[in-house]
Amino acid sequence: MRTLLVQAPVQTGEAVVEGDEAHHARAVLRLKVGDEVRVADGAGRAGLAVVSGIGREALCLEVTAVEELAPDRAGLITVAVAAPKGDRLADLVRGLTELGVGTIQLLQTERGERQPGNAERLRRIAAEALKQCRRSHLPEILPSCSITALAASGAVLRVLDRTGAPPRTGAPAPVTLVVGPEGGLTVAELAELAAAGAVAMRLAGPILRIETAALAAAAVWAAAWESAP
Repeated sequence: MRTLLVQAPVQTGEAVVEGDEAHHARAVLRLKVGDEVRVADGAGRAGLAVVSGIGREALCLEVTAVEELAPDRAGLITVAVAAPKGDRLADLVRGLTELGVGTIQLLQTERGERQPGNAERLRRIAAEALKQCRRSHLPEILPSCSITALAASGAVLRVLDRTGAPPRTGAPAPVTLVVGPEGGLTVAELAELAAAGAVAMRLAGPILRIETAALAAAAVWAAAWESAP
């Protein structure tokens, strides 16, 4: 069953889908009056609906049932990451959404080679991933911040670094996984994070690409917490 993203909070009764989502439903999914769809609002509510009307600019739905979905434990994870080059940032956002992370924090670093992409485009990519994998919660995508701001945030920080110890996920609790740029974080940046209580952890011996490291780390924590008591 196809999933459409609707404005939060989704509730029973009539709902109107407009803009790009309505165009996608009409032109790509080719939905017709009477078709059943799954609706989600990205904030934890999802339901079933029937297409009741199709216009040039909007799609009308009759939502027949709604359920509140608890966030996965992976929602406690923030991934603070230097944006990779090219379309790899889109792949990164898509993969982290599929894994269910709660927040994606883009980072400004000394060796970073690119400024983060268009935030609205990244949110659209996350929305498409949410629909594809039937997640219930969209990640929050935050504007880029400096290492100094991250260190001062008070978050529990776990920095991916080859000199660190093997990962210890601990009990489910808010955590920020820090992934540096190609070439790694500088000695000064690592020292600043360590002074804020950050713990270095190693995923693998080989050097990993930014998106590989971010997705691997998120998967390690998500998988460990999924089976935690």
